[in-house]
Amino acid sequence: MVNPSSEKRLSVYSDMRWPLKTGIGNVMAAMVERKPSRINLVGLEVKGTIGSPFSPFAVGQALRRSAADRDGVYWSAGFVPPAMMCIPSVVTVHDLTHLRFYSRFHAAYYNHFLKPLYRRCSAIVCVSDYTRREFLDWSGMLADKVSVVYNSVDQAYLENQEAAQFSYRYVLYPGNHRSYKNLDRLISAYAASVLPQQDIHLALTGHASQALVDHARRAGVESKLHFLGRVNDEDLPKLYKGALFVAFVSLYEGFGLPIVEAMASGVPVLTSNVSAMPEVAGNAALIVDPYSIEAISTGLNSLAGDDVLRQELVDKGREQVARFDWDRSAQELWGIVDRVYGSA
Repeated sequence: MVNPSSEKRLSVYSDMRWPLKTGIGNVMAAMVERKPSRINLVGLEVKGTIGSPFSPFAVGQALRRSAADRDGVYWSAGFVPPAMMCIPSVVTVHDLTHLRFYSRFHAAYYNHFLKPLYRRCSAIVCVSDYTRREFLDWSGMLADKVSVVYNSVDQAYLENQEAAQFSYRYVLYPGNHRSYKNLDRLISAYAASVLPQQDIHLALTGHASQALVDHARRAGVESKLHFLGRVNDEDLPKLYKGALFVAFVSLYEGFGLPIVEAMASGVPVLTSNVSAMPEVAGNAALIVDPYSIEAISTGLNSLAGDDVLRQELVDKGREQVARFDWDRSAQELWGIVDRVYGSA
């Protein structure tokens, strides 16, 4: 016999301002698409932009207007807790990049404003064990209030069989150009490797910055670098599929989505031995010290020159990527929301 209380409709209020086709926007869309039928998702009418430092106040005001009966749960797919908490709150924290690689203002904002708000939340969801440990160390929250729900990979990467075609073989860097993405060292390591002599080019998503172009020119590899601009979602799986391998040697990631996107595409990965990347990669990638140009260069040479190694990593990657499943992740997230509501 079905317990009627288990089918009770639960109102979940959410800040839906994250743009689709962005990392957090895609996470939000995946979770919303898989929400149980008992969840009544209410998009809050929040004033201002999602990145505003006043967002927690705007969310709190929107919550008070929408959740007038003080019943339900607030869920943020990315970072923003309400400043005024009238109902239990669940917030997903993807990383603590702003504490490490942004301005002093960002660090102070996190330390003195966001931290107390996070500590008042009923639950925090982190996207990796690494991020959970880092968040616990920083926030001082009780461990049983902080859970891990992994990100996953879009089905398009698993299903795509079409490869991008260029007049050259290429290694792919997929990502933005923020400083912690370590592109200066990647370009230097590429220049020091055998890849330019073998006419294996380096293709990077995003538009060229003058600083990176100048760096490539000084390294003597400007003609071998290709900045591909903004790549749309339909073409990105093809870009992965056509790559000899993916080089993603970031200095810091809360998860590292390009790692699993490459594995889902059947492409080997060179990545870093720091933050969440070893956790996400498992034994299915070649892992190097991202602070060492020599180590990155050696990794590039190893993957470019060893067909057996590349195939071994492709095979292991297929097994590793199966750990990350949106259906399972959504079930875990909505289970946390249910649990928070039940204990309120």
